[in-house]
Amino acid sequence: MTATLSERQAAKGPRRHPTVPARATAGQRRYRRRTALTASGFLAPFVLLTLLFQYIPLFVLARDSVHEYTLFNPDAAEFVGAKNFVRIFSDPDTLQSFGVTAVFMVAFLVIVVPLGLLLAVYLNGKLPARGIVRTVVFLPVVTSSVVVATMWTFMLAQTGLVNGVLGGTGLEPVAFLTDKNTALIAIVLMCVWQQVGLAAVLFLGGLQAIPAEVQEASEIDGAGPLQRLWHITVPMVSRTTVLVVVMMTVFALQAFAPAFIMTTGGPEGSTNFIMYHIYRTAFFLQEPGFASAISIVVLVFALLVSLVQMRLLKTKWNY
Repeated sequence: MTATLSERQAAKGPRRHPTVPARATAGQRRYRRRTALTASGFLAPFVLLTLLFQYIPLFVLARDSVHEYTLFNPDAAEFVGAKNFVRIFSDPDTLQSFGVTAVFMVAFLVIVVPLGLLLAVYLNGKLPARGIVRTVVFLPVVTSSVVVATMWTFMLAQTGLVNGVLGGTGLEPVAFLTDKNTALIAIVLMCVWQQVGLAAVLFLGGLQAIPAEVQEASEIDGAGPLQRLWHITVPMVSRTTVLVVVMMTVFALQAFAPAFIMTTGGPEGSTNFIMYHIYRTAFFLQEPGFASAISIVVLVFALLVSLVQMRLLKTKWNY
């Protein structure tokens, strides 16, 4: 005979209500306040520095981009709205600067990314004194860009080391930094030499994260070194590739010291990088409002390029 509802409830025992958490005691509240104050004390310097050197300058940059004034008389700033932004797309020097920067960025990425990967594959092998070799490869990265640019200027100048060697062999000197056909190439090679170590170290970390079983299985299946590189290594370091490409793109967009020290933007504007152009516009031409507008466009362009790169290089691999 089927048990009634009351009998089933009686068999289960008295109905229990969910427990209500007790209110925090005074001691617990004091402990939470102390923890929050301690965390705030540690975070406050970093928050203050971020506001002081990042967000406040961005606000000032945005404010200045819609004004027209000179650094000699900043109080006479005149509101011009979007005039500075419209001028960017009609100013020939600015357009040339964007074009030069784009060519430099593409050439730099095409060389430094695959070269960094190949160098990382080489360093990932069983080499004697690997630590020393890695240090030597990474040393240019931690060297000041000003020092590197000055050193390469001494080497590539008309009477520099390279032309001295060429002259000693009976060859004519080459105008590496004063010829518009070679100046940009010289700067690209210098930047590759400086940054390939960073790309190699980043790729090396990605290579060491690849499971050893995958490489061993490919060797057992008879895959050669090039096949393993193309079909296993390259796909499985694609996440690292995204990081390297984005970082190298940002470096290319921020390049300033080579143009400032080695060529001063010449010859004929062939190395007039956008950062150097912003510097000249603000401090030499006395148009800080226009320079601020260019800076905002560069910032937006960098964000868009990074997002596109991350989208195009998006990977399905997860290990």
